[in-house]
Amino acid sequence: MRIIVMRHGEAEMLAPSDKDRHLTQFGKTSSFQQSQWLKTWLNSTALDKVIVSPYARALETFEQINAAFGQSLTSRAETWDAITPYGNTDLVRNYLETLAEDQEDASILLVSHLPLVGEIVTEFCGRNTVSFHPATIACIDWDGETGKVIEIKYP
Repeated sequence: MRIIVMRHGEAEMLAPSDKDRHLTQFGKTSSFQQSQWLKTWLNSTALDKVIVSPYARALETFEQINAAFGQSLTSRAETWDAITPYGNTDLVRNYLETLAEDQEDASILLVSHLPLVGEIVTEFCGRNTVSFHPATIACIDWDGETGKVIEIKYP
């Protein structure tokens, strides 16, 4: 399975709550550019599923990803409360293990937040070697037991 972990784009600092923080214009632009890179890197391999945090900045990052992919990801996307900033890596691993039972060669994109994005890399690879600036993408090859970061794309 290929697990692609993306931190949301740059977000505004002030909002009524953390969940309501929106992307800045730079956050939208860098998320779109990163998504264009991802589409090229996947080399015509479709994303099988996109799992997105329900926070505004992650949803807006997904809008940019979907735009880069020609709106083809709408039906493959789901929001999941377990990948908010302080989500649970055990739940993420269990869910991806379940998906891998049916689709071991699937490509799954997770759009989430610090600190969880780094914790996900640690969960699958044993340690985190990625500095997750906003809109950073880390691509992991995972065989169901261990993973390896095979590509990192910084904005």
